[in-house]
Amino acid sequence: MEYRFQIASDVIRDGLGVELVDPIGKVLAEVFRCDADHSLTVSLFIDELPFSLIEKLVLMARTELGVFEDGSPLPKPA
Repeated sequence: MEYRFQIASDVIRDGLGVELVDPIGKVLAEVFRCDADHSLTVSLFIDELPFSLIEKLVLMARTELGVFEDGSPLPKPA
């Protein structure tokens, strides 16, 4: 199965996300940067995603989401 990644802005939730999408366009997982409360969250919308895809999504989000809207840096990795 071929997956793709896309960046999506969400005005209602006040932030930006990197999404993992399947071949028919269904969003399977997301890393979301909330500019309102300076948080990063990971949401999985299906069970049993391969770890390698989740890992790639998280690593891509670190790069693609950059900084919060006010210029504050993302939280440092643990």
